[in-house]
This record gives sequence, structure tokens and C-alpha cells, in this order.
Amino acid sequence: MAVADVLALSGAPRGSLYHHFPEGKVALAAAAVEASGAAVRRHLLRLAARHPTPKAFFRAYGEALGDWMAGSNFRDGCPLATVMLEAASELPALQAAGQAAFRSWRAVFAALFIDAGDAPAAAESRALRSLAVVEGALLLARVQQSPDLLRTLVAACGDNNWPSLAAEDSAHE
Repeated sequence: MAVADVLALSGAPRGSLYHHFPEGKVALAAAAVEASGAAVRRHLLRLAARHPTPKAFFRAYGEALGDWMAGSNFRDGCPLATVMLEAASELPALQAAGQAAFRSWRAVFAALFIDAGDAPAAAESRALRSLAVVEGALLLARVQQSPDLLRTLVAACGDNNWPSLAAEDSAHE
């Protein structure tokens, strides 16, 4: 989307865009990634407060994501994915914003696993895997036009028998 498109959609004058984002489109995109990342983190924290165990949290999260995807007729997905895939590799500011957002989501997941008794390294490993599963499941749901696999895969992130990368790494040493 061009800056002119953003201005037309927002109704803001061109001068105000460059006043708030003097670096231009990249700064605007980074701010959008930061805002989207923070919104998802707030949602995850609210969900964790209502569902404090990994099993309950990921089951509820899978249901919420499935409902959201179906409600958008599978047009929506991860609010960061498209920007990250298309532009982050060439734009360090955008890459940093995406890394920070994903790190904040992983931290919510890791805290759930730690509270459930995982050691910090194992919790971090499970959190990273969970994030990868969620992101992949969102894509699969969109392509398949069905929330079923999304709900199942995300719910499985809370299972206790899911090994951590730390355990696998030590098994290979």
C-alpha cells in the first residue's frame, strides 16, 4: 500500500503523516507492527488470566483464533505475517519491531509453562514451538478455509507430553 493510499483511507493530511513519521513509510509500518503486536499481547494476557494453565489457555486460544478466522471468512491471519514476510528482511527497523512483538507473545506462553512447572529453558523451548504452531496453523486455516485444524493444533500446544527442544538437544549430545 502506498503512502497516498494510507492518507486517503485515514483522511489525514500529508503533512501530519510526515510530522509523526518523518522517516516515512518504514516508520509507519514499524509503528503498525508495534501496535498490532501490543494488541495481541494484551489479548494473550487477558486470556492467560482467565485460563491460567497451558492446557486451558491453548484450548481457549485455539477456539478464539478459529472463531476469528471463520468470522473474517478466512481473510484475516496473523496481523504481522504479511508485513514481516514481504519487507522485514530488507528493513532493520521493521525487523526489530516484528522480533519484539513475537518475543512478547512467546514470553506470555513461556510464563504459562513456567507457572505449570517447566524449567525456564524448557518453557522457552515450548513457547517457541507454540508460536511456530500458531503461526503455521493460521496459514493452514486460511488456505483450507476451515478453523478445525487451527483449533486442534493450537490446543495441542498445551499438552504436557510435548517434548521441549532442550530435552531433544540434550538427547543428541
